[in-house]
Amino acid sequence: MKRNTKLYNMVMPIWLLIIFPFTWVVILPLNYLIDTLVLKLTMKKLNVENRKEIYKMTILKTWICGFLADFIGATVILIPSFGLYEIVNPDTAFGFIIEQISQVMLNPFDNVFSFLIALIATIVAAYFIYLFNYKIALKKAFEEGRIDESTKKKIAISMAVFTAPYVFFLPAPY
Repeated sequence: MKRNTKLYNMVMPIWLLIIFPFTWVVILPLNYLIDTLVLKLTMKKLNVENRKEIYKMTILKTWICGFLADFIGATVILIPSFGLYEIVNPDTAFGFIIEQISQVMLNPFDNVFSFLIALIATIVAAYFIYLFNYKIALKKAFEEGRIDESTKKKIAISMAVFTAPYVFFLPAPY
């Protein structure tokens, strides 16, 4: 059985970034742009005052936290695929499930186990995007009184929903 391993970020597979380092030049600004659009549109929709100042104090943290959250979500995919696959007997029921889960890196729609792992990984990443934005990226704006608790929470939720790594569901190109 040939095993292909891929980690995904919001825009492109991580493995591509490692194999072709030049792609970082494209991916980093693209993720920054996506985070910028979501942050600015959310603040506009919420009628936040001083959007420009809040954007300046939060965007870099938001962007970095988004990458970190995506890596945490990718780990959810990697643990069953790498951590358990080599030590579990494939002839057991548990071994069968682990083998099915490992298909998530090729095609998350291959079976229900792969789909569930992709879904869990996306939810975990989205949760950490929310948590990091709520606790870290938006902290200074809240402490300085530029946004209230409710707005802080809504922005963090918006970032989580709209920047979650949905590419975990994309099948690998064959």
